[in-house]
Amino acid sequence: MKPFQLDTILNYRKRLEDIAKNRLVDTKRQQQSVRQKLDKSNNNLAALIGKKERLQEDTISISDLIDYENRILYCKKSIEGIEKKLAEIDKTTQKQQLDLIEKSRNRQIMEKLKDQQDTKWLHYLDKKETRQLDEIATIRHNRRS
Repeated sequence: MKPFQLDTILNYRKRLEDIAKNRLVDTKRQQQSVRQKLDKSNNNLAALIGKKERLQEDTISISDLIDYENRILYCKKSIEGIEKKLAEIDKTTQKQQLDLIEKSRNRQIMEKLKDQQDTKWLHYLDKKETRQLDEIATIRHNRRS
């Protein structure tokens, strides 16, 4: 009796691994996008602070100073929100990396099982063939005697 074919299971495991890879790649793209947005916001904040300081050295009205302070405060809150989002994406990325590692290991284990099963099956067929050849040789030898 031929053993159970593991090809279907291996294909399924490979698809799961591919899906996990694609999710990880998408999350890393999203992570890179958020990092760029964070860098841009930090640069904007630095530019606002620098401009405010230059204007304070010269002359600036109190209403303009309040406007700059409000913009700086808004920019800082925006950066905090982006940092929180980036932290969430980092956690998601780590989880997806672990998931990918697990799926890859599962596929590799199934491949090893398939290889072992195929080796055992070939060994079984070799033994069966040897038995049949021995039986044929015995029958021929008995006819000659």
